[in-house]
Amino acid sequence: MSVIVQYCRTCGGQWFPARLMCPRCGGDDLAPRSVERGVVEQLTHLGDVVIASVACDPEPLLVARLHGTVHPGDVVELTDRPDTSGRRPVAFVPPIPQEELS
Repeated sequence: MSVIVQYCRTCGGQWFPARLMCPRCGGDDLAPRSVERGVVEQLTHLGDVVIASVACDPEPLLVARLHGTVHPGDVVELTDRPDTSGRRPVAFVPPIPQEELS
């Protein structure tokens, strides 16, 4: 499981969602990169839905829907496919359609 973020080959920044140029250095040498896990920083409960900010190492900070019992400080697997099986905690980050990037 993983989430695809954008990686700047010039400065090493990582971003989500993808951009046309790096917001840090202005470079355009960008590539997709897989991020496997992150650390839950904050939780928001909206009825039965739990939304969290998830910090990746070194970046970006993602907003994700959580599945499973999770607390701030927990490491979660990131996925772009919802997993509601409850077997393990995951953070679901929906992918951005490619046509929105052009």
